[in-house]
Amino acid sequence: MEKNASIDNRNKDSIKDSLNSKLLESNKYDENTVKHNKSSLILSRQFYGIIGGITAGILGLQGIKGFLFFSAFTLIGTLMTFFHIKNNYKSFFAKYSNMELNIKLHEKYFLKSIKEKLVSKSKSDYESDKYESILINGVFWVLSGILIMNKGKTNLEDILEKNVIDMLYLLVMQSLQKKKIKENIIYNYKKENNILSHKDINEVMKIVKQKACDDIINIKIGNEGANISMGNISHHNGKTNENISRIEFHKNKGQQINIAFNTIENTTNDLLINNMKEIDKVEKKDRNLYSSATHLIGLKNNKKKKKKFIVCGFSPCNKKWLYEPNVISTLSAIQILFLINRTSENDISTKTLLEIYNFINLLFDEDKGFYHFSLKSFLLHFDGDMRFVFCSLSSIYFINLLLSKRNIYIYNNSNNQKCINWILNCLNADGGFSKFPGSESHAGTTFCAVNSLNLLKDNNNRSFLFTNKWIRSKLIRWLCDRYENQGINGRVSKSHDVCYAWWVLSSLASLKCNISKLLNVNILINYILKCQDKDNGGFSRVQQNDNYIKKSENFNYYDKENISHKKPDLFHSFFAISALSIIYNNIQYYKNKKSDKYDIFGDIKIPKHLEDQLIQLNDVDSSFAMPVYMTI
Repeated sequence: MEKNASIDNRNKDSIKDSLNSKLLESNKYDENTVKHNKSSLILSRQFYGIIGGITAGILGLQGIKGFLFFSAFTLIGTLMTFFHIKNNYKSFFAKYSNMELNIKLHEKYFLKSIKEKLVSKSKSDYESDKYESILINGVFWVLSGILIMNKGKTNLEDILEKNVIDMLYLLVMQSLQKKKIKENIIYNYKKENNILSHKDINEVMKIVKQKACDDIINIKIGNEGANISMGNISHHNGKTNENISRIEFHKNKGQQINIAFNTIENTTNDLLINNMKEIDKVEKKDRNLYSSATHLIGLKNNKKKKKKFIVCGFSPCNKKWLYEPNVISTLSAIQILFLINRTSENDISTKTLLEIYNFINLLFDEDKGFYHFSLKSFLLHFDGDMRFVFCSLSSIYFINLLLSKRNIYIYNNSNNQKCINWILNCLNADGGFSKFPGSESHAGTTFCAVNSLNLLKDNNNRSFLFTNKWIRSKLIRWLCDRYENQGINGRVSKSHDVCYAWWVLSSLASLKCNISKLLNVNILINYILKCQDKDNGGFSRVQQNDNYIKKSENFNYYDKENISHKKPDLFHSFFAISALSIIYNNIQYYKNKKSDKYDIFGDIKIPKHLEDQLIQLNDVDSSFAMPVYMTI
């Protein structure tokens, strides 16, 4: 099925019907049953101003002067708190009736996108589309978003029809491309020790067919090439020298001695001495011929045979003539296979997984320590990109996860330290990570750096960030500084964007931080909910009810531009839902742990009607943006 992947257009009508029935499900939301919990207003840290004023007044309580001190400090603290909240935290006073979340409505938005963008018939298979360059990524956003919003269901087969799952699987496998890499490229870039040859992969597959269910296959890749072992049996990639016997030489290279002995049998005793002299001459000549021939044949047999190196990767869509495989699409495709539960040997073979592993390792730059985007960028000068490093390491993680379920383990840590050094070169003085060394810190690349370092653990299973507390604390400070004006931005002096709520908050979660101790999560939740389209579902880049620019009678270009950002899209919808899941599950995790003894304002209060919706969200992995139970 993996080789002959094709989508049957006749099934598209039945797929549409199944999706229509799913979209017509009941989606009622009774607002009369909502009970507001207004006591959560006390969570603002600004109320410490009031407490400070009262305390100062009590300490100076001596007659009329003490009363005046008390009143003055209390009034100043109250006014400072009021104006600070009014100017910078307007959502603090927002009514909780506005903090509404309808999970079913957003689920319908994702299901509708499957129907419109994936199942709809196109005019021509050769017609270009603006979404095709990120099609595989978009499929992952939709499927992961749907599964995150259905906590009681562990598989998409419980949500989508089987024919829809089959169509998605075929779409992914049609994007798989296989390429043969020339041997001279492998040796020129010194990749022969980090890439499995076609012979190595066939040897693994041969052992897979012969091994018992409980047997384990170990593949160790290092400076001496691949070492494949099962149990106590080791298979090394060594050359076997063929021995050349003297008998074979006489059979193939000459019959001088045989002819001479035949002559002896037919000669008389008088000629025997002369014939023996001729035999000595022939034998002497034979020795010279044998030694030279043996040398030539030995060189021929010792010469390295040309190896085949096969790599596989996923392109952004099934139009292989337009797009080549890259690490971002490869990661999304593998994650989709996890989401639709198509990870068996019949769905994606061990041979294909090892060839994908080859593709990722081939893109690693041995000299600089980063991963390239694709095969073309590998052959060109490139300064590196933190996104591609994270996608490559994540792909290797999922490949190892799949192979481990088949009792196959790959050991290759030769490039880890080089990669760690390159990532640390991207660390800036402000505490954030940049796209490549010397560029500006960014929330997205910081997310990639944090989770890449978590994947590159040492022999003691520890991440670099947890062994260097000074860097970790500075990084947490930089991430907290992204919180401004009711939202979160991606870098210094930039406006906020709802997707950065995921990049920043998931990074803090990966650093094992209690988000509610660092940020006012009520304000963050309220900001994310303001970006949702309450009529059609989905989330936009910015809030739906503000233009951020004062309207005037004259035409304003920037006002028009911001309006265009209010249209919901799959990218921001998926990461908004993921951010809400990160916030809620992080709160629940630390709430279940022992709280601080004197934490007066540490109890987070979430409105009951909102918590009833948030509780429906699956716990999201802070590294891979998919349900946690699928990543372990």
